[in-house]
Amino acid sequence: MRIGAHLQRLERSAVPWLLLASLCGWVWLLGSTALLSIPAFCGSLPLAGYALGWQGIEQALLFNPPGPLVLAWLLMLLAMTPLLLVQPLRYVWHRSLRRKRWQAVSLFVLGFVVAWSLMGVLLLSLVVVARLWLGLSALQSVGAALALCLVWQASPFKQHCLNQCHRQPRIAPFGWRFGRDCLGFGLVVGGWCVGACWPLMLLPMLAQQGHVLLMLLGMLWMLYERLLPSRPARWYWPLALRWRT
Repeated sequence: MRIGAHLQRLERSAVPWLLLASLCGWVWLLGSTALLSIPAFCGSLPLAGYALGWQGIEQALLFNPPGPLVLAWLLMLLAMTPLLLVQPLRYVWHRSLRRKRWQAVSLFVLGFVVAWSLMGVLLLSLVVVARLWLGLSALQSVGAALALCLVWQASPFKQHCLNQCHRQPRIAPFGWRFGRDCLGFGLVVGGWCVGACWPLMLLPMLAQQGHVLLMLLGMLWMLYERLLPSRPARWYWPLALRWRT
């Protein structure tokens, strides 16, 4: 009976499961070479004065196969994003029939991962542009990404994306509409999450030193923002004005 009661409590709350998933992602990253795959790929890109175009990309991919890059990106998602899904998954869970709850959760997570995986391709493309065609060094790339991150944090579109992350659409209880709604909800939440958080994911990809610390700080900042209520979309410096209101 005690075990059954504990399982029921865990079933009612997504937080322990999501925290466990995030911890598994961090442990897996820190215990494997996949953690170094993206920074190693960034560091292996030649500067513009050395090689331009697809020849430089092919050279980098020759020493850094796509497989470890994909694994590193997925592990970054597993480590940094599960706790962002507490509210959406709670909503999906309670809006679904009991026998369909795990199916609903699986479809939602699939949509979320697809949205972020597509963004991973775009972020890696930004890395290639910065390092290969613009000829930026690692330090210059991180500096440019940090400046972009600060501007994005202050922009109205960033706040609009955060506001949209709190939306809760209708989920049909039966049929193909049920699967469409759960998958679509995951895609939409993932898309708005991408809009809110993509610069914070770009920084660790560019940093050859301290990328673990940047990942951790980025995750904590994303969690802090996600717990805040919706605000009007406008320009503001996030930290100073948030504490004032």
